[in-house]
Amino acid sequence: MKSTLNTKRSAFASFKGAALILPLAVASAAQAAAPAQTTWVSTETKAFIAPATRTLAATPLVELAAGSPAHVVVSLKLRNANQLHQLARDVNDRKSTRFRKFLTHQQFLADYAPTEAQVQAVVTHLRKNGFINIRVAPNRLLVSADGTASSVKSGFNTPLVHFQRDNREVFANTAPAQVPEALSDTVLSVLGLQNVTRAHTMLHAGPRTQAKTLATGTATGHSPTEFPALYDVGNTPSAANTTVGIITQGGVSQATQDLNQFTSANNLPTVNVQTVQTGGPNGDYSDDQEGQGEWDLDSQSIVGAAGGAVNQLLFYMADNSASGNTGLTQAFNQAVSDNLAKVINVSLGWCEADAYSDGTMAAEDQIFTTAVAQGQTFSVSSGDEGVYECNNRGYPDGSTYSISWPASSPNVIAVGGTTLYTTASDGYASETVWNEGLDQNGKLWASTGGFSSYEAAPTWQSTLSVSPKPAGRAVPDISFDAAQSTGALVYNYGQIQQIGGTSLSSPIFVGFYARLESANSNSLGFPAASIYSAVQSTPALVHDVTSGNNGYGGYGYNAGKGWDYPTGWGSFDISKLVTYVQGHKFAQ
Repeated sequence: MKSTLNTKRSAFASFKGAALILPLAVASAAQAAAPAQTTWVSTETKAFIAPATRTLAATPLVELAAGSPAHVVVSLKLRNANQLHQLARDVNDRKSTRFRKFLTHQQFLADYAPTEAQVQAVVTHLRKNGFINIRVAPNRLLVSADGTASSVKSGFNTPLVHFQRDNREVFANTAPAQVPEALSDTVLSVLGLQNVTRAHTMLHAGPRTQAKTLATGTATGHSPTEFPALYDVGNTPSAANTTVGIITQGGVSQATQDLNQFTSANNLPTVNVQTVQTGGPNGDYSDDQEGQGEWDLDSQSIVGAAGGAVNQLLFYMADNSASGNTGLTQAFNQAVSDNLAKVINVSLGWCEADAYSDGTMAAEDQIFTTAVAQGQTFSVSSGDEGVYECNNRGYPDGSTYSISWPASSPNVIAVGGTTLYTTASDGYASETVWNEGLDQNGKLWASTGGFSSYEAAPTWQSTLSVSPKPAGRAVPDISFDAAQSTGALVYNYGQIQQIGGTSLSSPIFVGFYARLESANSNSLGFPAASIYSAVQSTPALVHDVTSGNNGYGGYGYNAGKGWDYPTGWGSFDISKLVTYVQGHKFAQ
């Protein structure tokens, strides 16, 4: 379902500063990297650092020593890609004869995965250039390998350079990743050639707040078990028959203990938790203390919104030591290859310009398209940086706007954030755009929304009436509570902590949609088109958020009637949505 804008903005146009002047030896290294007789063909991995396009650091760029370790994940092209894109549309189209006839893993391997011969050709190329520990993903979309800077240079015709940025030693490629012409129909992109930018969590933690009553209602923290009543689930059954996935960076031992404490404290059954290591067997799957608040928020908010039960909770753990964001790509792919989780939460994101440049966007859109065809739904936090994801992560930069990946993929549900106010009797009162202004460091905390510079607007967004008209995929689709002041009270290392951010709003949606799946025998597919058509025909399905802004100092987008950039359609009234689904084929 992915399509790319015909006129693409430079992948780095949102960054300011003088152009880098590369040392002659580095600038010319690509030409000298391979024998003259090799005909090279570029992949979707662009030069991450190139003259006149980006300033990353004032420090000089020095080519990595030949023996420096490198880890790559090679993304292979889908076979019959156009047909898979059409299938992903058809299984969610009630007018199609293939409606809800979701793709199986076996069918994917037979009709759409790269062939064994194509995989073997890539493996042979990697071995020839000194790569070892080569692993092929079960669905054959990814091939990972360990090598050196010299292996990268000889195998993909690009040097790697290293330099200092933000007090870190980082590296990146200075030329597009290329492959020999014989592999041009097989290799899509080469990931792992930069570790300059990395996905970050979308949570905003703070002290437990006192209830504050305003004209719009009372702002206070909430136990995750309170969100179902606040968003009117009524007698909707729990998600006890639906398997849910959570993508994490690193391990979740502490998060699992905290989840058990949460269920015990709320007299809920113990959740059937399984963990899946999604990278190499020697990867880092240990708990990261800084990340545990995120996985606590995800798991406890999902279980709370799901009515206290899910069939199974699968933690897909990315290798925390993997280069760049390759660990996350492998985690997404494992969740899709397994095809066990019906709804999958992603409370992570990073600048879409970087994802486009290093080939991640192309690689992951294939994965998300496959998920849609299989009837899986990825729910992704839209971001906590307002309109400034790429500009130093939330530091205002006037009218230079940007959004986050993978929320900008048309093959995921992007979930933005609101501030939720309650009545004197603890019921739903109202919502406004989540925007907490600048923190003490000058960073904006607000619901990320806008439109993509790289992903075309999907057909289900073609009739949006909003100004400015989106030139690409518009984000978010829907929103739920995300304010730290009205956030979730979750157990973190055994203590209650109040956490907000769109890392809360996405899990709330995941829990609710898992209930909807359980109520419909897990027959529902990817709901994006359905959400747009349903709300346009039945506006009462949502709480329309009409006040607030997601920028700063007069910039950003304002909320308004109907769909808007800060909150999409707003938040669902779940009982009304359940009733609607009972009377309509909820897909397209």
